[in-house]
Amino acid sequence: MNARERLSDVWSDLAGRLACPGPATETVLGELVRAYSEPHRHYHTTEHIVSLLQLMDEYGHEVIDRDAIALAILFHDVVYDPARHDNEHASAHFAGARLATLAFPGQVVAKVKNYILASQHGQAPLTINDTDLALLLDFDLSILAAPPAEYRTYAQAIRREYNHVPDALYRLGRRRILEGFLARGQIYRTKQLHALWDKQARANIAGEIATLL
Repeated sequence: MNARERLSDVWSDLAGRLACPGPATETVLGELVRAYSEPHRHYHTTEHIVSLLQLMDEYGHEVIDRDAIALAILFHDVVYDPARHDNEHASAHFAGARLATLAFPGQVVAKVKNYILASQHGQAPLTINDTDLALLLDFDLSILAAPPAEYRTYAQAIRREYNHVPDALYRLGRRRILEGFLARGQIYRTKQLHALWDKQARANIAGEIATLL
């Protein structure tokens, strides 16, 4: 099963159980696929979404509201334009509008919107009382702890997404973001994923920072 098929299956299951099935659900699926296939995306693609869904399968055994997390994963990067600064707000608005139109439960829609807004990693509070949300944010940062070769591929993909930014400005901005992660007491919020990923993430980040000096 490829990434597009997995995304379609997850969406179809959620819409079939929680919403009003029909042509409108297929319309939203088409919007999701087109968004994550935009040519300027090199990391924030369908493959990124599916990797987070796989992480939920692997590490989400104690998740309370799997539907809300799955929907937040599907929609959290639906709007992604590196030239704008409100992608999370725009994605949350998009998700809320589409899910409400399809008659998803109101409490689910509200939670999904809040989760997407929280995916602004530089602005989200470091202490979160919602364990589901903490897991979601950890999943979204999982790439930081990837094997070194995979991390380098990720870093190169992010640079291509920001190819409109001059090199000197990109190096400065990227370094500030990465240094922000290193300054945290722990990069990952959940005990399990902190133990599994924090050390490797710090090594990867430090390695990239060295290339940006």
